[in-house]
Amino acid sequence: MLAALLLLPLGLVAAEDGLAAWLRYAPVPNAEQYHKLIPSTIHALNSSEVSPVYTAGEELRHGISSMFGSDCEVKHRSVNGSADLIVGTVDAYSKLSNNTTHIPELIEDGFYLDTTGEQVLILGQNERGAIYGAFEYLSMLGQGNVTEVAFASNPDAPVRWINQWDNLRDGGTHGSIERGYGGDSIFFWDGVVREDLTRAGQYARILSSIGINAVVINNVNANETILNSTNLDGVARIADAFRPYGVRLAMSMYFASPQALGGLDTFDPLEAKVQSWWNNITDVIYEKIPDFAGYLVKANSEGQPGPITYNRTLAEGANMVSAWFGCS
Repeated sequence: MLAALLLLPLGLVAAEDGLAAWLRYAPVPNAEQYHKLIPSTIHALNSSEVSPVYTAGEELRHGISSMFGSDCEVKHRSVNGSADLIVGTVDAYSKLSNNTTHIPELIEDGFYLDTTGEQVLILGQNERGAIYGAFEYLSMLGQGNVTEVAFASNPDAPVRWINQWDNLRDGGTHGSIERGYGGDSIFFWDGVVREDLTRAGQYARILSSIGINAVVINNVNANETILNSTNLDGVARIADAFRPYGVRLAMSMYFASPQALGGLDTFDPLEAKVQSWWNNITDVIYEKIPDFAGYLVKANSEGQPGPITYNRTLAEGANMVSAWFGCS
């Protein structure tokens, strides 16, 4: 009996591994009292499995079913009948309803949540906004909050990025993370992108649930090999794992890559051949990752190469990179 009692807490600890964070959708106490107030049919206004709206529908189905122990059906197509909950973009919803004048103004990534009518409406200015609204609604339900609300939520900042310090290549170690205390990298192993990116998708899910819209996947102390063809294919797979949750991918760049990887005799940012090399590699990245979020650059700091190596200013180095994006 003593042995059994000792094993019980261990089993509970093992079951709660923390991977899902708050998204484990734990059963709500006394859930039966809420059943009449909980949606049982959901229409998600996008049928593409890479769409954040599609993902929002699946999260709502899973969350409601898990928290309230009730059957919940989701249909990933335009509304052709009654539904207890509609999730999608304002534009998609406006094609189904003439009654959109009550929807407040939304900016990029904003959402509108309305539980006051016959249907729960979760409408985003874009698809990221829609999934943010879905997570907000699930957070309310998880707290047993079924009160009637109608409000808009707009982000205060358009750039809400996480900077990972994962090392692609670090003295032969396997997937290390600078100052990392939570284990190995979920992106890299032995100098290449991992084959199994399950946890990258789980990570994107958690980040999306709190409104993070991009991840810089590698350490600011970068190296050139992230831009070789093998790793760019791998990085594209990471972007694929992020995309259903509306999370975009960005990379730290090694400023001397034109020389270290491209075989040039210089990485001077004012040299035309260096500028051309960066333009070409950036074109390749966007071909593989159309929603690529951009570069993070650490230059002439802690031994990292940069424009000062050639007596160029940091601004001149930044302008070389930003020119591809139409900035200066």
